Amino acid sequence: MMSDGRGGDVHLQAAVDGWLVPGRNPFGLYLYREDVDELATAFAGEMIEPEGPTDKPWGMYEFALNGPDETLVRIGWPTRLRPVAG
Repeated sequence: MMSDGRGGDVHLQAAVDGWLVPGRNPFGLYLYREDVDELATAFAGEMIEPEGPTDKPWGMYEFALNGPDETLVRIGWPTRLRPVAG
């Protein structure tokens, strides 16, 4: 279970034996969060892409993790809504 402390909760549970083919989980989650960098720091050792969050061609600033049963979990925020550094 993951919680952001502000009412956002995600409950993940392991699949029943025999339901999934290892490495072929068809499911994924996308969490829209403004605090992408803070979450990337918290999950630094678990990220799929070692460079951390990046701006993707589809307009999201995001990173990805493998959840239970190899469920793809992406955490991101629209690039256009991020504050401009300066």
